[in-house]
Amino acid sequence: YDNWSSMAVVLFFILMFIGGCSGSTSCGIKIFRFQVIFEMIRCRLQAVIYPKGVFVERYNGAPISDTVMSAVMGLFFLFLLSFAVIATLLSLIGLDTLTALSAAASAVANVGPGLGPIVGPVGNYAALPDSAKWILSFGMLLGRLEIFTVIILFTPTYWRS
Repeated sequence: YDNWSSMAVVLFFILMFIGGCSGSTSCGIKIFRFQVIFEMIRCRLQAVIYPKGVFVERYNGAPISDTVMSAVMGLFFLFLLSFAVIATLLSLIGLDTLTALSAAASAVANVGPGLGPIVGPVGNYAALPDSAKWILSFGMLLGRLEIFTVIILFTPTYWRS
């Protein structure tokens, strides 16, 4: 682990966010969502190159509805926001940057060991302060239950109706 190049660490860090396929019980950003995001980016870039062109986002040959694209982008940005908030809180507790970032990614994506000297492949989470463990536990719930589910659980209007 200590002999890994910085490029390998960056690659593993990026791979931590990729989840499984649609319908699987894996966490992270599912492959389907990445496909939708890449298709949106492709169509937007084509629109920049060909301003008068009409481009439709497609998945398996079928057009992707605006509702699906909005839901995918909403979940993607909420995922990144929750990762950023958790990583920031861990940094404020006193963890080093690599440990804070990788522990937050590992918690939200539920992918196992993080990177860094404390939570890396040869370390564990026992050395973390209790406050960090609580933050990471909440991050694991966010990732495992999916962010929208947790938001619904804490929305009072959902429980009133």
